[in-house]
Amino acid sequence: MALDLHRKYIEKKQDSAPLAPIKDIINSKYYLDPLELLGERSFDEPREVNESEIGSPVQEFFRDAVVFLTGGTGFMGKVLVEKLLRTCPHIKHIYLLIRSKKGKNVDERLEDIFEDRLFKRLKHEVPKYYHKVSGVAGDCSLPGLGLSVSSRNTLINEVNIIFHGAATVRFDEHIRVAMNINVSGTRELISLARNITNLKVMAHISTAFSNCNRMHVDEKFYDPIADYNDVLKLVSSTDDETLHSMTSKIIGDLPNTYSFTKSLAEDAIRREAQDLPILVFRPTVVVGTYREPVRGWIDNVYGPTGIIVGAGTGVLHTYYLDANIVTDIIPVDIVVNALICATHRTATSRKCDEIPIYTCSSSIQKPIRWKEFMELNKRHGMYWPTIRAIWYYSFWITKNPFLFAMLNFFCHTVPGYTLDTLARFSGQKPILMNIYKKIDKVRDILAYFADKEWTFINDRILALWDTLDSQDKELFNFDIHQLSWDYFCQAHCLGLRVYLVKDDIHTLPAARKKWEKLYVAHNILLLIVFGIMLFCIWSIVSVPLKLTGLM
Repeated sequence: MALDLHRKYIEKKQDSAPLAPIKDIINSKYYLDPLELLGERSFDEPREVNESEIGSPVQEFFRDAVVFLTGGTGFMGKVLVEKLLRTCPHIKHIYLLIRSKKGKNVDERLEDIFEDRLFKRLKHEVPKYYHKVSGVAGDCSLPGLGLSVSSRNTLINEVNIIFHGAATVRFDEHIRVAMNINVSGTRELISLARNITNLKVMAHISTAFSNCNRMHVDEKFYDPIADYNDVLKLVSSTDDETLHSMTSKIIGDLPNTYSFTKSLAEDAIRREAQDLPILVFRPTVVVGTYREPVRGWIDNVYGPTGIIVGAGTGVLHTYYLDANIVTDIIPVDIVVNALICATHRTATSRKCDEIPIYTCSSSIQKPIRWKEFMELNKRHGMYWPTIRAIWYYSFWITKNPFLFAMLNFFCHTVPGYTLDTLARFSGQKPILMNIYKKIDKVRDILAYFADKEWTFINDRILALWDTLDSQDKELFNFDIHQLSWDYFCQAHCLGLRVYLVKDDIHTLPAARKKWEKLYVAHNILLLIVFGIMLFCIWSIVSVPLKLTGLM
């Protein structure tokens, strides 16, 4: 497996290196080099770190460490793997729990992980990373994590640090699936951890929204609305259709099966893992990278990302939301740095009477409202239009249900049906209304969060920062007070274009020309619409004027 990764690295080494400057991508109007802005032109030179070289306290904690990571194929998991391999040179090995998927086995899926552009910096700076990572076949939804006897024995004998990040994050997941992965999977990890010979620490990655039925959330355990043992018995003895119809009653005042099962997983840790060196880590809404390994990297459309992508491509024109509420978002590299340091702190501090909970949030120290976040993205995103755009940026957020219904009808429904009809006549596949139906479904799922503003206390994270020495603060920066949303948004839309939409940087000149044409078409359409509106208003007003003889 390691040799296969190395072979692929050699084959793609030229592709992984930063591109040379491209004529016309930078010109007098757009003076920024996109790859320089993302940080792909500022990789350090490869360097062999001698075994005798002493690193920072956090780096030394991972010396000769063997890490077991669940959720390593996911968004945060990939950033964690990259960070550990790149900044902890003496780490011994990382095992990733991977299940076969879409006809690919574990080794093939592991190769796919490292094909992501996220790992370009790692491949350049630490080209021999490949022998330090391997996949382990398993599945968090199965008894015993679906591990073979030999794999289980390997983990028991070798692992000393566990990061449990595997979870289904779908808000509308069937409750049976959510319980099996998020609750039973966590209990299976606890069981495995208890048998590991030399366990130093286990970090359970939860969510700040596991208690979102409370508007003020402290860094402590809360009593759940149900007993996880009772719910597990229920899902094991009830058919899918009945469970689906009972779900709203089961989850109570929590908005979805995700928050519900994550709260039960925390309760399982409180009740079953008191004897283990363990911590609970609660991030809020995790967004793209702030600074490393590149700026603006992301691989999903959860939360605000989908809104930004939809608006930037000219597909989404309105959204039902209170633009004045603070959205608690946090960049993924800040989250991962805090997680690593919290894990080190839990393992090296004297055992306390309670399991520590760390909340990684931004809304108290660096609050940003939805309207401010959208405006920053609009300001910086105009430099980086995508060739896939179907219309110019025109987007309105409103919390008025009548105004939203009107905007949704005229900006989504009417053009959607019109363009889909034209597509059918021209022999093309109609897709726009399907997109809008999916958007409506997602909006309904997220409606619970549209007008709410939470206070997430993050005192333990702030105190943790103060305990770090200067070297670790440089290597694992998660200082919330230094966070600049303007700096984040400078690269956010460009990152979405390059890493998520995967629009080649060479298309920028053509995309900018298309963007200018769409701008002209957009303004012409506005003139036509306003002209029709004025004509209708004048027609209505002129009738009584004529009747009264004033015209």
